[in-house]
Amino acid sequence: MNLSDNARGALLLSGAMTIFVANDAAMKLASQDIPMIQALALRGVAATALFGLIAWRTGALADLSLLRDGKMMLRTAAEVAGSMLFMLSLAHIPLATAAALNQAVPLLSIPFAMLLLGEKVGWRRIAALIAGFAGVLLILRPSPDGIDPWLLASFASAWVFALRDSITRMLSARIPTILVTLLMSASMTAVGALGTIATGWTPMVPDSWWLLAIATLAVAFGYTLQVAAFRVGELSLVGGFRYSGLIGSTFAGWLLWGYLPDALTWTGMALIVVSGLYALHRSRVRSGRAP
Repeated sequence: MNLSDNARGALLLSGAMTIFVANDAAMKLASQDIPMIQALALRGVAATALFGLIAWRTGALADLSLLRDGKMMLRTAAEVAGSMLFMLSLAHIPLATAAALNQAVPLLSIPFAMLLLGEKVGWRRIAALIAGFAGVLLILRPSPDGIDPWLLASFASAWVFALRDSITRMLSARIPTILVTLLMSASMTAVGALGTIATGWTPMVPDSWWLLAIATLAVAFGYTLQVAAFRVGELSLVGGFRYSGLIGSTFAGWLLWGYLPDALTWTGMALIVVSGLYALHRSRVRSGRAP
């Protein structure tokens, strides 16, 4: 792994996070007129067709036996589960709040790095993980009446995304990135379609079609950049650039819905980001790659 690989991974992930803000905002707006599960199914059909065309034109479909790779199937399951939890919760909570909870992904990657990648984790990273959880609690705000289940669903998606990112690093270099993305998109479409059958169809309005078109293009480019980022760069370095999406999510939430986080949420967000960046720094120190 060299500096150019890490720099490329950082740029790819920063771009992906920025593009995902457009996807999340468009899907949240669309969910005001149609159920989120229906929006996911429709977006999935268009995105899968686009990914399939790209995969065909690039020759990625030449060896379909790669689709049976166990790690890729596990990654796909994690991607679908995490995306469903995140997008369904996004219809009920502010965009900035959902994004903030998902910024815990680099911290939550620590236990998976220990279990799946064999990384040794010192007390400093454990302390960062605890501090990050304190930040999450400031956002979740548990009370005697419990916790908003949609906030819990959003936080649960962060755990699943952390698993997904760790598995991505374990994929064989033989598997084309676009094939990984195509399998994920097709699986997401299937789950969304089943959900739509169960909940029923809501008539579409013109604005919903435009929003879904924007979301389709955004998710297509975003997922491709994200998978590529974690395949070319070190997880301990590249993962820190996930936080770039928090700025865009906060701005989009204010611009479109007039929402800005309150003091407790800002404090929680700061704890998560600082703890995550420190944990990633300690990972590089232990691996001997920090300057």
